[in-house]
Amino acid sequence: MVNTGTMNGDGAFDSASTPLFLNQIKGGKKYVESCPADLSGSVEEKKDRNFGAIFELRKTLIERRRWLVDVEFVMAMAGIVFMMAENELFYNNSFEKGTSVSLILKTFTTLTTAVLLVSICLYYHTGIAIRMVDGKVDDPFAVTPVWTWVGLVVEILVCAVHPFPGDVQVSLTSPSGDYRSQSIDGILSVVMMFRLYLVGRFVVVHNRLLTDSSTQNIGAVSKVKVNMTFVFKAAMADMPGILITLIMLTMYSVSVWSMRTCELYYTGTSLSTSLSEAMWLSAMTFLTVGYGDLTPTTQCGRFIAVATGLGGLATTALLVAVTARRLEQTRSERYVHSFHNKIHLLHKKKNAAANIVKYSIKLWTLKCRPKTSSLSLTITNWKLRNAIRTIRLTRFSLAEHEDASVSVIEVSDMVSRLSDVVDSSFRKQKDLYKYMQKLETDILEIKDELRKRKS
Repeated sequence: MVNTGTMNGDGAFDSASTPLFLNQIKGGKKYVESCPADLSGSVEEKKDRNFGAIFELRKTLIERRRWLVDVEFVMAMAGIVFMMAENELFYNNSFEKGTSVSLILKTFTTLTTAVLLVSICLYYHTGIAIRMVDGKVDDPFAVTPVWTWVGLVVEILVCAVHPFPGDVQVSLTSPSGDYRSQSIDGILSVVMMFRLYLVGRFVVVHNRLLTDSSTQNIGAVSKVKVNMTFVFKAAMADMPGILITLIMLTMYSVSVWSMRTCELYYTGTSLSTSLSEAMWLSAMTFLTVGYGDLTPTTQCGRFIAVATGLGGLATTALLVAVTARRLEQTRSERYVHSFHNKIHLLHKKKNAAANIVKYSIKLWTLKCRPKTSSLSLTITNWKLRNAIRTIRLTRFSLAEHEDASVSVIEVSDMVSRLSDVVDSSFRKQKDLYKYMQKLETDILEIKDELRKRKS
């Protein structure tokens, strides 16, 4: 049988039954079927498929990252709950450090910390896989900047801090100035509260901007990073008041608990008054007031006071920025205000022009009279000069107003005027063309008439 297909560049015949999807990666088969619908295989094999498969793979990776963030959040909150329960029981003299209850609670804290560290590593691994899919590369180091590795190390160091099982004693300076052996659990418990940044990550990954697959696909195509910064900016634009209030309450609550923990662990503060004093001291520090009636006596408490003051400054800056943006006029309000100012300046210009005419005539009349006091001439001349000065200033203000008030309406008005000018030019051009044709016809008729007369 003779092959009726066409010969390709390799010397082989192509027929209508041969699939038209060329595989550039695999060397075993020259032609393969269209992209399979399943997502099995390694990341490198999936990246070579069509856009639909890439988007589906990206969606799967994002769901996996969301699940890992949920695990991080649960483990972090569980560790904090176990730590706070152990501390509160110790404050109430329910047990001593190193007892069975303390060991059990600290062991649960350690287990949740271990799961949290593994989840953080898998979270970064999934993020690198998403970047590999977006960049269509096989090397993870090609799409991972140095700051990503630095962030991984910092997160591991921050989340690894927790009160270890047992009673770890260190030499610390007491308020009286002497050195004595004290438990390090108070400092570790305060530092452990830095895990609360995972709450922000948990809220971000469950935001509609990240849960919506269309937003992720649009961001991947347009090279816009839909990350925590993007979601935070969107939240600040949509509900700035609620977001700032939640940030302030969270920072204040953490500051109160941390201050109370430091003072109870390393000073002789009474348990009944520790909460009220910590609330008052944190509030005065957060608001940057600082009456001075209460001050932290431990190094841990002073560190908390400094962090609280910096947090208060940051939230105050956010509040001022949001308030300033809310007080700005909208485009419609700005246009109405600009239009009102323009009308006012036009009326002022007209009144000044009328005053110039009025006082010019009055001054001429006074000069024509034989008996006119110099005071009347001086007053009229002064009013005339004031009117001239007013109309000059008004013209200058109108020019500045026209330069500063270029909005969509002014642009549309300018476009309409230009369109009218162009239409008028076309009409005049057509009239000129008709006039030239008529003139040419008249010249030809005159030539014919002269030729007839000569003949």
